Amino acid sequence: MNVRALAGAVSLLALTVGCGGDKDETGGTRDAAIFDGDGSAGDAGPNDDGGAGGGGGGTRLRLSYIREVTPEVGAGRVDLYLYDFTENQQFNLTEGAAADVVDCTKSCKLTGDERWVGWLESDAGGGFALWVAPVDVNRKLVEVDKKRKVNDVVNTFDFSGRYVVYSRGQAAGIGGTIDVFAEPIAGPKADGCDPEPVANQGEEDCQQVVGQIDANGGFRVTPFGSLIILLRTTLSSMTVDFFNIESGANQSLYTFGSQEGTGSQFDGRLPVSLSPDATYLAVATRNDLIWRMHTLEARPNPPEPKTLDLYELKSNPMGDCQRPLPHATDGEVFFNQVLFNPRFSDDGEFMYFLAKGDCSKRDAQAPVNRDDYDIFRLGRDLRNPVNLTNNPRASHWSNHDIGDFDLTADATRLAFTAQRPNDSSSRSIWLLNINGDQIDFDCSRNEGSAPQGIDGKAHCEFIFDEIADAAVVHRDVSFHVVQTN
Repeated sequence: MNVRALAGAVSLLALTVGCGGDKDETGGTRDAAIFDGDGSAGDAGPNDDGGAGGGGGGTRLRLSYIREVTPEVGAGRVDLYLYDFTENQQFNLTEGAAADVVDCTKSCKLTGDERWVGWLESDAGGGFALWVAPVDVNRKLVEVDKKRKVNDVVNTFDFSGRYVVYSRGQAAGIGGTIDVFAEPIAGPKADGCDPEPVANQGEEDCQQVVGQIDANGGFRVTPFGSLIILLRTTLSSMTVDFFNIESGANQSLYTFGSQEGTGSQFDGRLPVSLSPDATYLAVATRNDLIWRMHTLEARPNPPEPKTLDLYELKSNPMGDCQRPLPHATDGEVFFNQVLFNPRFSDDGEFMYFLAKGDCSKRDAQAPVNRDDYDIFRLGRDLRNPVNLTNNPRASHWSNHDIGDFDLTADATRLAFTAQRPNDSSSRSIWLLNINGDQIDFDCSRNEGSAPQGIDGKAHCEFIFDEIADAAVVHRDVSFHVVQTN
């Protein structure tokens, strides 16, 4: 653990140790750490993805993604794929017999170490059941004979270290809440668990309720397996809480907005992430008709967060597309939305976020027919944003309509999904190599056939498919570093 990460651990440890421990709901004190049961960094979570890697020592860099094929006639299929950078090959994890039991249509995710896969499968009642199954990382296949049903009526889920975390049920009426559960991915222990999961029971090997959120709330996993972020909302506020699965400790960290207000400005889908060094949270909000990025210290009673005003919302009565990104290094850039949770460099010094806008569409002098998308790098001091994708503003495929993205922990490779050249119904995966200020598309897999963008640069697809009379969409990209035999 580096010095900054250690400082982060100490800061989060103080959330419950402090002066005599943190009081629980019964008025007693709890001496366990919020950060981890023993105050250490805990299990590596699904986003603790290591460096760019290679094949040395059994360490492999891989990219997971969903591949969805929709033919003009007949049934389509949705599969979970891996690309291995060492072998320069794609592998279908859910082909053959597995395709009949691993349904990636709604949601399909791998743990960071690729040892488990989870998916939401439609049930007869119209909801979704959560299933998990182990994955053989060497043979690159799902062990479907060992799958298990976690629960039904599940809204959303994610993996955090050795746990699967999910929200379940519907909030009934005004003020109703939804339970957020956590349990070991492999399943609760055979005996000794309360048959009715309770909040904060501190039984890390059992199913337990880690908290309640309102219908507009949410949760986030962190790079530290036992630490969960809960987002509770009112009409005009969002409160950020930490919960430790292994110790049962919880701490309310900070409230954005005002709980007494009436405007619907916050919700649990807003972009929120904890930095890998555990020293701060990056939080994007859209209050007062402005998108803002905040950095909030991850410690008890933190100071007011640092804040950077980003863009005006479309509904801003002062007029949209009038606020350029402050401190931008490449001139004025106009957007009106922040998408997805921020990604980080491994040291936490930089965050990366995806911005979207329709300002070029509404340019009276030179309108285009595409929304704008770009991925920005922003320091923890919220200064000097760098536009990494720098898409041209034009009615052209090279003005990439980015669907989602991920980057390696050393921030030297960035993958995103976007439309194929001259094929609006299909989406491929594009890979950028980042070396300081030098940013280029990776052309290693289609050398000699790279199409030119309207900006005069080679825009190379990294993973793509061309199937006659069918649309092929790639989505949900995620980097992994795994150990193989």
